[in-house]
This record gives sequence, C-alpha cells and structure tokens, in this order.
Amino acid sequence: MRTIADHILDIASNSVTAGAAQIWLDIDHDPANQLFVFTVRDNGRGMDADAHTRAFDPFFTTRPHSIRRFGLGLPFLKENTELTGGGVDLNSISGEGTTLRATFHTDHIDCLPFGDLASTILVLLISDDGVQWHIRRAEGSLAYTVGTEELRAVFSPEEMSDPQAQLLLLEYLREQERNVVQGNGRESGQGGT
Repeated sequence: MRTIADHILDIASNSVTAGAAQIWLDIDHDPANQLFVFTVRDNGRGMDADAHTRAFDPFFTTRPHSIRRFGLGLPFLKENTELTGGGVDLNSISGEGTTLRATFHTDHIDCLPFGDLASTILVLLISDDGVQWHIRRAEGSLAYTVGTEELRAVFSPEEMSDPQAQLLLLEYLREQERNVVQGNGRESGQGGT
C-alpha cells in the first residue's frame, strides 16, 4: 500500500466481502494534533474468536485458498500505522459486524501520503448496489458527508454506472475535499486567501 487511501479502500472492501449491507466510513484528519484516523464499521458477518485472534497474521485469510492463500491487508495496515507511532483497533462480533479504527501520526517521517481520497470515496460509493454507504470526511473542524441514499435520490442505478455521472460525482467529491482542506487552513490561519 502506497497511500492511506489505498488502505481505506482495502479495509472497506473487506466489509463488502464480509456481506455487509451497511458500512460507515469516517475519515478524519486533525492537523492540530497531527493525526489521521479512519474508522470502518459494518454490519457484516463479523469474526469468530479464532479469526479475530489471527486477523493480523499475514498467512491467514478467510477467503478460499483457490482465490488467495494469504491476507496482507490488515498486517500491512498495522505495520504502517505502528511505524508512525499509531495503531489499529479491531473489534468484531460474529454475526453482528466489525469495527476497525486506524490511527496515523502525520508528523512522523514514516507516515504515508493521504492519497486521492475523493477517488477512493467514489469507488466505494459505486462499487456495489447492495451496500448502503455512510461516509463522513473531516479535516479539522470542517466536514462533509455523502452516502448512497442521497446519491440514489439524485441518480438512477443506470446513471450511477454512466461514466459521465461518475465524473460529475468525482468532481463534486473533489470540490468537497478542497472546501474542507482549504477552509480548515483559513480557520487555523495556515493559508488560503
């Protein structure tokens, strides 16, 4: 994984694979405290005690071995957060769902770049018609939210798969990103005119 956005996409995709119908994603950059935290919570199948214990083992996966014989997403995430002095909290209840919280200290030299958060959010929103996404993105004291329920009120399923509509949505998400990042800089006196 080369960016934090890559980790977000990987972990959120795990929720889809776990059969979640509802997924909540919070992405929070706190420049004042030099923290980047993302939380993925789902109502998927969750993990039993054995899977939870082995979740960070790179040679463990719940997927069929014909598909993949190892699971590197969680171990890589854990390593990348710990390199910055952060960490990963994982809570899961079999039959109820999973919550994962990853914390990066952005002032550490080993912190990954954030990556393209708008594109990552877009991919999640259009990835699976059977999933209801609830996404919150915060930068300091400013935030925006977006979810599939709001999008489905504007776009039909056919439009959601149309590249023109996807470009429109991507531009909207990029504008939201600019607003929270630049607006936060103005609030803290760190830029913006």
